[in-house]
Amino acid sequence: MASTEANVLLNNQNEILRTLADFPEDIWGNRFSTCTVDNQMYDMYAKEIEMLKEDVRGMLMAKEITTTEKLHLIDTTERLGISYHFDVEIEEQLEEIFNVQSKIEGHPQADDLFTAALHFRLMRQHGFNISCGIFDQFRDASGKFKESLATDIRGLLSLYQAAHVRTHSDIILEEALAFTSVRLKSGALENNPILAKQVKYALRQPLHKGIPRIEARHYIPIYEEDESNNNPLLLRLAKLDFNSLQMLHKQELAELLRWENDLEFVSQLPFSRARVVESYFFAVGMFFEPQYSVPRIILAKTTVLVTGIDDTYDVYGTLDEIKSYTDAIERWDTNEIDRLPSYMKSSYRALLGFGDDINKNFTRQGRSYAFEEYKEAWKQYAKSSYIESRWFVTRELPAFPDYLSNGLSTAVSCMLIRSTFAAMESATEDVFDWLSKNPKCSVASGKICRLINDVGSYESEKQRRATGIECYMKHYNVSEQEALEKFEEIAEDAWKDINEEFLKPSATMPREILMQFLNISRVVDVFYKQREDGFTNPRKVLEPSIIALLVDPVSV
Repeated sequence: MASTEANVLLNNQNEILRTLADFPEDIWGNRFSTCTVDNQMYDMYAKEIEMLKEDVRGMLMAKEITTTEKLHLIDTTERLGISYHFDVEIEEQLEEIFNVQSKIEGHPQADDLFTAALHFRLMRQHGFNISCGIFDQFRDASGKFKESLATDIRGLLSLYQAAHVRTHSDIILEEALAFTSVRLKSGALENNPILAKQVKYALRQPLHKGIPRIEARHYIPIYEEDESNNNPLLLRLAKLDFNSLQMLHKQELAELLRWENDLEFVSQLPFSRARVVESYFFAVGMFFEPQYSVPRIILAKTTVLVTGIDDTYDVYGTLDEIKSYTDAIERWDTNEIDRLPSYMKSSYRALLGFGDDINKNFTRQGRSYAFEEYKEAWKQYAKSSYIESRWFVTRELPAFPDYLSNGLSTAVSCMLIRSTFAAMESATEDVFDWLSKNPKCSVASGKICRLINDVGSYESEKQRRATGIECYMKHYNVSEQEALEKFEEIAEDAWKDINEEFLKPSATMPREILMQFLNISRVVDVFYKQREDGFTNPRKVLEPSIIALLVDPVSV
């Protein structure tokens, strides 16, 4: 991406040379500004959904089906995006299966690779520390995976998906990932177009790293196409539920756009990225369920605000100006407005005004501490961003460990995780006390957010300022390519830390809390896929997913 230098006359007196980023314009226009919901259809969907839910609940709790059938059913509900209706039942069933099989001597056995890998993945994703020994039956005398598995494409795909829930000690799954990746890329799939679609998609976007709502939107038509194996009841529920949620999401997005339009936040910062729709998409990636409507909107609005302020720090403000802005955020006081440059006043006023709004909401919940945490997230972000700007504008590169330590706060997505918890009514003071101790999953998601962002935005950012990649190159005396690969390697290791944190009984927080670290890592994986900056350049990376999620309903 090209950069341009612009001479900007400030206060009609002081001419300041600024290096500006040539950000792509908003690609959505007024597409989402209005939303008309067919209330009659919405009510009709809601009634049928409730009836179908009872039928599916009965299927999940049925005693007469085998363990394998139950695992397949649970996986299908999750892949179709309807499992959130049955969290209690699914947890109960998986715990029962795990407890029964834990009493059996040796490792659980499965008739085929597909089922064994599915069993392993589901258990690990739900925190049950099932052993990798379940895969021993598929290895030869030398410990390698049997070459005869190369023709079992369905089994290889299941093992490939399971390999992404591995932890640091799961060496066999490192081998499984390499084994399956090579064979899936070269597998003969001409006679099975449905499986071919799944393989092609999975190699680009592993299930465990995908945004759940997008994964469901992708899987529903594939499941429908497989007429010999699909369950019409599950398919019907998935379609109605997706469309019902889409109606809600479109209403929320229209509300967000009205809020931003009234605020004129983006128009007051013409140097910044106008990414209101993408900010909402980010929030849906964190939590899509209807009960999270209020925190979803709070998170989306925070993302809009932090995008404008982040661009102020990164591409427009001088060091003196952003030092003043950092001090103002630290004081969090409307009296600071008059001390700021004119172009900073509107964003600071918007930040404090929004803070007042959510403070009232948190106070009504009896969670006044949440607002203090929200403010603290902003203060830490501002301080760390100023430090980073001082390094990179002057090109006085710090040691890489110092950069990374500071960078865990400067990545916008890292700041947003604390905002997420502030917005969640279930996040108690104990959660914030735990978070203040920098638990492993928090550090891990922070590394993913910081480093994958750095890789995705490197080509554009290196044209106007120093970067984290250059810090690594200088500190370890390596090439650009080696630094990029190392960032991806560190991030991949961080995924293993997150996976470990989910395992019982060591998991220290409720699953609902831990899921936010997983989900923000998923969002970043999708937004910065294949070394692209999808947030800055949404047309190439995010546009198809946003249209699928927020524009096109599923055919009922």
